[in-house]
Amino acid sequence: MRNYLSAECFKVFRRSYFYLTLLVCLLGEGLLLLGYWLTWSWGNGTVTFSNTATMVAPLLTVGMYATILTGDMVFSDQYKNNTLKNEVSYGVRRAVIYTGKLLVALLTALVAAIIMLAFYLLGCWLLFPHGIEDVPTLSLIAYCLSGALPLWIGSQAVVMVCYFLVRNSTAAAFVSVGVLAVVPSVLQVLGLLINPVFEMVRQLFPAVMLETLPNQAFNWNYVGLCWTSGLVWTLIATALGLSLFQKKEIR
Repeated sequence: MRNYLSAECFKVFRRSYFYLTLLVCLLGEGLLLLGYWLTWSWGNGTVTFSNTATMVAPLLTVGMYATILTGDMVFSDQYKNNTLKNEVSYGVRRAVIYTGKLLVALLTALVAAIIMLAFYLLGCWLLFPHGIEDVPTLSLIAYCLSGALPLWIGSQAVVMVCYFLVRNSTAAAFVSVGVLAVVPSVLQVLGLLINPVFEMVRQLFPAVMLETLPNQAFNWNYVGLCWTSGLVWTLIATALGLSLFQKKEIR
């Protein structure tokens, strides 16, 4: 497993895909910081570190969708290029292939998240005035991230199922969006029209919990629920993916 993980990490981090995607994201953050700075420099005194840093909280859902990109970075059209078939033919166990790619996708997502968060928060810290709200703001960000992390992990596990089971990477990305974003909307409608139990199930989807998390500020019971939900999503998705991948014919 160690050799396989090393090879997968080398493959991901030597390609330009990761760095170009990260650069685009950092440029987007830079433009956001520039917009805030121009507003502040033109005399808007309400622009502070606290106000700008709290933007992290409502953008937690972006991390869920980012797992589609990190999944693609790791899987990298392996059905199209026949590299997955070659790995199996060389005797690498399918469980090692699946688990290895999932772990590397999680590592890739974690590295990207740390860099992006550090860049944005450091920019806010250096560019904007500080006040007594700084400590509560940092506490809120820490709270939101502690609840978001397991939900992002669960989302990555779901995305990897889609990439392993759907031969076309573009189609796999759309299926991932369907599971993570469209299904909750369908459940919301069913909850209104048929039975409230559908709404109860919807509340356990990562997208819904990520949107709810900032509104549950410092409710550590809800963070515990996020960890429970994220763990369940991860275990179910991984078990399903492993089981179906073991039986899947690779052409």
